[in-house]
Parts: sequence; C-alpha cells; structure tokens
Amino acid sequence: MPDFTSTVDIARPAGDRRDALAWARAVWEDAPPPLRTFLRAGWLALGLTTRLAPDRVLGWTVASAAPDRVVLEAPSPLLTTRNIVHLDSDRVHWTTEVGYDRFPARQLWALAAPIHELVIPARLRQAAGAARPGDLQHQIVTTFQRKLGNPVLSRLPGQTLLETTGRSSGLPRRTPIGGRRVGREFWLVSEFGERSQYVRNIQADPRIRLRLHGRWLRGTALLLPDDDARARLKALPRLNSAAVQAFGTDLLTIRIDLD
Repeated sequence: MPDFTSTVDIARPAGDRRDALAWARAVWEDAPPPLRTFLRAGWLALGLTTRLAPDRVLGWTVASAAPDRVVLEAPSPLLTTRNIVHLDSDRVHWTTEVGYDRFPARQLWALAAPIHELVIPARLRQAAGAARPGDLQHQIVTTFQRKLGNPVLSRLPGQTLLETTGRSSGLPRRTPIGGRRVGREFWLVSEFGERSQYVRNIQADPRIRLRLHGRWLRGTALLLPDDDARARLKALPRLNSAAVQAFGTDLLTIRIDLD
C-alpha cells in the first residue's frame, strides 16, 4: 500500500472524446511554460528522473495505457510515485500514489504535497475549460509566498518591504517587494494586479510605509492601470522583473509618492 494517496475528479465536458492519455497531456504538457518549468524543478528536488520525449508525458514514463486508463511513473531513489488517470462516462479521475522508500522522502513530500494539491485540481479544471487562465499560477505563487517566501524575505535586513493596512483587520501587513526609487517616487509592478492582497489594501487605504535600505519611509501609493507594465519592468531591477514577468498574469504598475 502506498504511504500517500489522493484522488481528485472533475466532470467531463459535454461531447469530450479525449482518452486518458490525452487528458494527462492536457493537464501537464498544456500548462504554461513557467509552470512546466516549476513542476520539473520540483520533481527534480524529489529525486524524480523525468526525461522529455514524445512517448512520455512531460518526462513521465507511460507504464500502461488504455483508452480509459493511463499510468504514469517516474523513478526516484527516494520514493515510488504513480499518477493514474481514469475516465468513466462522465468524469475524469486523477489518482496520485507515493511510497516513501528512503529518508528523507516523507519530509520532502510534506513540502511538495500542498503544491501538488493545488496543481492537479486546478489543471484539471483548466483542461476541462472550467477555469480562467492564470488562476493556477496565482494560487501557486501566492501559496509559496505566504508559507515560505515572504516569511524568509521579510527577515532579511536589506529586503524592501511594503507595509499596507489590512482592509478588514486594520492591522499592518508587510509584503517583500522589488522596485526602484527615482527621486521622491518608488516604482514597482504587481504580478497579479488587483488580485494581490496588498493591492486590495492600497485600494482601501493608499497610505503606506516603505522600508528602503533599512529605513522606514511614509508615502501614498497610486495604482496606474494605464501604464505599460511590461515596459516599466525594463527600468526596474532585472532579477525581480524577470520573476514578475515569468509568473505574473495581471501586471499592474504602482507608483509610491514618498512624503
């Protein structure tokens, strides 16, 4: 028996004629390029060997295939993994099985499981045409930021922080950001626009604080939807701009007028 098993399912669209292998390819291979890169990097961290080839599914070996059932496998010295796609007359079922073969498989999968439990249901919805493009990227990035990225970055002395006021709680909310100061202005681009929590806080109260080079400054944030955000990124720090452009889906320029 595997140590971890999860199954998610979704209704098949009316008239859908895809077999199980086509559904597997739609879930993984039709994902946006940044997400495919993210997935393969995660699999590598788990010790999984995935080699891209036409007879594989994003590097996973097709262990068995029938019109209504396909089994995908990827070898690893740490764990045994299988993804099984099964079709019945009106639903698509995706089952993931993981066996912990060696230390530290259990600990690694504990880190990967929350992302897995976001990716598979969301990609199934997108493959079925029941989700907006970019929803999954938003969920993955914000989950990573909330649980790991933001707590770590916020503790770095040189990290730029944006402090907004929570629109419901009224409490200060701090978000690590990247951008550039130009005179009495600070420019940044939000990767998810009005879906970002700090942007919603700014809409409710534009007065903010900004920690820049270890010093807290006060200012007023303005959302600039008519600004060319992609062009703006070219004038901002390169590394942060590359990440925003790679994972962002609703870019929005923000200017902070410093007091």
